[in-house]
Amino acid sequence: MKNCFAGFARLDITPPLGVRLGGYFQVRIADGVQDPLYVNAVAFGEGENKAVLIVCDLLSIYGNAAHEWPVQIANELGLPREAVFTCHTHSHTTPVVDGTREPSDPLYDAWLYRRMRDAAQLAINDLQPITDVKWAEGDAPGLTFVRRFKMKNGRYRTWAGIKDPNIDHPASAGDDSVRLVRIQREDGPEIVLVNFQVHPDNVGGCKFSADFPGALRNCIEKEKDNVRCVFLNGAEGQMVATDYIGGTLPDRSPAKAAMLGSRLAEYTLLLWDKCISTTQSGLKFGQRFISPKTKRDSSRIPEAERIIALHEAGKDAELGNDSMPLVAEAYVLRRLEEEQLDFVEMVVTVVTFCGLALVGIPGEPFCEIGIDVRKNSPFAVTCMCCHTNGNAGYYANAEGYDQGGYEPSNSRFVKGVGEMMIQTSLDLLNSMK
Repeated sequence: MKNCFAGFARLDITPPLGVRLGGYFQVRIADGVQDPLYVNAVAFGEGENKAVLIVCDLLSIYGNAAHEWPVQIANELGLPREAVFTCHTHSHTTPVVDGTREPSDPLYDAWLYRRMRDAAQLAINDLQPITDVKWAEGDAPGLTFVRRFKMKNGRYRTWAGIKDPNIDHPASAGDDSVRLVRIQREDGPEIVLVNFQVHPDNVGGCKFSADFPGALRNCIEKEKDNVRCVFLNGAEGQMVATDYIGGTLPDRSPAKAAMLGSRLAEYTLLLWDKCISTTQSGLKFGQRFISPKTKRDSSRIPEAERIIALHEAGKDAELGNDSMPLVAEAYVLRRLEEEQLDFVEMVVTVVTFCGLALVGIPGEPFCEIGIDVRKNSPFAVTCMCCHTNGNAGYYANAEGYDQGGYEPSNSRFVKGVGEMMIQTSLDLLNSMK
């Protein structure tokens, strides 16, 4: 690992009160701070070659900012555009930035951009020679569950009732795997990456909170001296921390987030001494663009408008017991028609460093997509990261689209986008080996 370097920086990005929180279908205005939000930046270097990973405690970044900010940061830091990898934890008690569906605060957005850029620069300034990159993979059982079910009537549904007797079985297998990466340096704190896949939607309310990713970082850094921890949320499209089959009513509270973060930290720490060296050197990065077909269909707009009108009049009951997929798809169809979008360009970003591969997907892929990419990657350890360099919403594998439910309904794309993402990711990974 001669001539390889890594650096770290962390800055507070907690917004002022009054900024709108994202993640739900109703307006939530922040009225307090449960715990602070941060941007964590990790810089990678090999000789004069540099790349930077920027991870924010944010629901996501939408709109033009999602595509333009990584490029602007790269330009300001003198890096290739492919060398900037921005992703978000997807915590649901954080802001939406540059919202196309939900209004955002332009003053906060501008300040946030500067904090992200500054964190990236500070991480580059902190570049230190590394002595090793180690990794381990294990399981964190009982923390993440599929929220989609086949019901006894043969239909598929997202969010059934707790212990609903009409549930037949989960719609798919889940993914409770966790990856630990330890980047050890000659000087300065060890940089630790934890990659796991689940929606951080455990706090609720109107106070800013990093949810369980913040609790995880605190636990790891408290337990291990001279360590800086970064959480990377994986392919979490249908994964939540609620057991609908055998659990109890969801407890949306800071205590639930703290418990989840603590338990994930415990499973992660069990891997600490099992980590093995990648024994590899090198830094590469790249991007590939794809343009999957959308669901745009002008013939469906009258029915979509009827559904939206009923929803906005508070008459969801007229749409049946499971109205959310209908409502979500109606809004998707309206937006696609308004924007006349038949195809949407998306970018897959990959950074490889000393045997570690980071695969960034712009949105919320189903866990099967992450599993397939990791299983077939040529690198020692591969971490899938959602909400990276853009946000194209949900996309399932082909089976998920055939089953239906909220996520496929809320997706802008027709069936096949998931497989396109898998193949593009693997092609890019193989080109860097």
